[in-house]
Amino acid sequence: MQRRKFLAALGAGAAVGLTTRASVATAALEDVGRPARSFPELFGTRSYFIGDTVKKLPRARAATVPLDDATAKRFARSIYNVIPASTAGGSHWSRILDSASSLDPMRRLQMVNDFANRMPYVEDIDNYGLRDFWAKTDTFFEIGGDCEDFALAKYKLLHRIGFHADRMRVVLVVDNKRRRQHAVLAVNTGGQAWMLDSLGQDVVPHQTAPQYRPTISLSGPRLYLHVSPKA
Repeated sequence: MQRRKFLAALGAGAAVGLTTRASVATAALEDVGRPARSFPELFGTRSYFIGDTVKKLPRARAATVPLDDATAKRFARSIYNVIPASTAGGSHWSRILDSASSLDPMRRLQMVNDFANRMPYVEDIDNYGLRDFWAKTDTFFEIGGDCEDFALAKYKLLHRIGFHADRMRVVLVVDNKRRRQHAVLAVNTGGQAWMLDSLGQDVVPHQTAPQYRPTISLSGPRLYLHVSPKA
């Protein structure tokens, strides 16, 4: 019995690996500047559009504020050396970011995850004296922030380098392992939802974090409720 369970688990793991490799290959060919037909069911849940982000979740107002120039310039400086000369449109920060839009989608995801995850994790109570505060992105890159600040910064940076907003969700989850609330960014490309997490440097499929139970997610002004199929 134990042997059968082991072999079944091994087969399931191999299947996930094959799916992930296929998703990476597909993502490299996909135009992420266009909306996808659908969004994967994140962490085993179904999502339902429930209205305007600011009206339903006022504290998330920063999610609807465009990327500021200061952060865009900072990011452009950090990626200048990886922009191929054949696509570079000049040394101005806006042209560097425009050129970055031609890079492989998976490379863009990793670049943004690496850039944002350099910042220190600081609880809102220490930064602002508040239990929960969604900071503007320029503030986050000055003094650090907590999990939703990381996720929101990644959302805005990816949008600036060519990802359609509908392909991304800032997802608020309950981390059942750490027994606390958390937030990650999920990005839809190659038929897979890739997770950019402040707790890890690698961009990974969302299925690799079964301990996360999503409650709500947002894509700029659009807010979604997550419900387990068993509910």
